[in-house]
Amino acid sequence: MVTAMTGRGLRILALVALALALAGGGLAAMALAWPDQPDPGLPDPQAGRRFQSVLAQLLLRDTGLSSRQDPLVLTAADVNAFLAGHVEVRDPPVWPVRVRIEANGVELGGATTLGRLVVAGLGSGLGQALPGLVRDHPVWVAATGQIVVGGGRAEFLVHAGMIGRQRVPVAVLWRLLGGRPPALAWRMPRVVERVDVEPGRLLIHTRRVRPGGGSPG
Repeated sequence: MVTAMTGRGLRILALVALALALAGGGLAAMALAWPDQPDPGLPDPQAGRRFQSVLAQLLLRDTGLSSRQDPLVLTAADVNAFLAGHVEVRDPPVWPVRVRIEANGVELGGATTLGRLVVAGLGSGLGQALPGLVRDHPVWVAATGQIVVGGGRAEFLVHAGMIGRQRVPVAVLWRLLGGRPPALAWRMPRVVERVDVEPGRLLIHTRRVRPGGGSPG
C-alpha cells in the first residue's frame, strides 16, 4: 500500500509539474527553453586518451604496481570524449549526455522530447493524444549531483533536476524520465578513496596499497 501511494504521489507531482510547464506562461517558457550553454569549441583529440591514461593509472595503483598517490585529474572534455567514443547505454532516457563540472557538482544533461516525458511520466495514452509538433518538441533535461565512492562502487547522487531552465524536484525528474537510470551506479577500483569536484575538473584521490597485494577491503 505504501508503494502504491508513493507511486501515485509521484505521478500526481509529475502531472502538476508538466501541467505548469505547458500552461503556466512564464514557467512554460522556462521549461521548454534551451538553457544557455558555453561554446564547447573544437574537440580535443587528446581528451579520450587522457581518460584512458587515468584508467590505466588507477589499475596500476589498484594492483600495487604504482606507489603514486597524487590526485588523478579528469576534465569535462576528457569525460565527454570517453562517453562519446567508448560508452553505450541500453535504452537510455536521454542520450547522448553532455557533462559539465561546476563548483556545485557534476551536471549530466541532454535532449529528449516532450512526448517521451509525457509517456514516461503520465502514460502512453496521453502521449499519443499529443499533436505531432508538440510530441516531438525537444526538451533539455539535466541532473546535478556528486560522485560518491565506496566498496568498489561509485554512484552519481543527484541533488537537483532541471527541465529546460526550470528547476524540478529530483523525484519528479525521475518520474518524467521513467525512473532513475541504472547507469548512474557503476564499478570503481577499490583503490579510489573519493572524487572531489572543482570547477571544470574531477580530482580522483586514491589510497596507498601494498605492492602486489591489491587495495584493502
